[in-house]
Amino acid sequence: MNGRPVGTWLLVLAGIVVVATVAGAIVVMGSPAEQRRMRIDERRVDDLRRIEAAVRLYHGDADALPGTLDVLAARPGVALDAADPETGSSYGYRKAGGDAFELCATFATDTAARKPGEHWQEPRWAHGAGRHCFTFRIEEPKD
Repeated sequence: MNGRPVGTWLLVLAGIVVVATVAGAIVVMGSPAEQRRMRIDERRVDDLRRIEAAVRLYHGDADALPGTLDVLAARPGVALDAADPETGSSYGYRKAGGDAFELCATFATDTAARKPGEHWQEPRWAHGAGRHCFTFRIEEPKD
């Protein structure tokens, strides 16, 4: 033998296994910074989803689209996160003609670049990195 005790070799082997496991986890899951960006983007989509629902409720009550997000937020019983959780800037909202409207946000990640098996919301909320707008239409109820 070379004079090194078996315990030393086991310790070296355990260290290699730990480093390989951490490296593998980062490759599979992404870096902690990337995970944070993805979570914040998921929060942005959740906020936009709630805003969309509030616009639809407002339209059902008033038979018109609200002029601004402030009009929605001022309604009794409505608690909206109308600002980006990271920057604090207001999400974009505009009437897009007739009963259509747009909601916009600036995203840090691209959902198309997600790895297989990563969680993501339904396809209608897919977005690229950067500013992205989603268009919605209020559909008339069918009799």
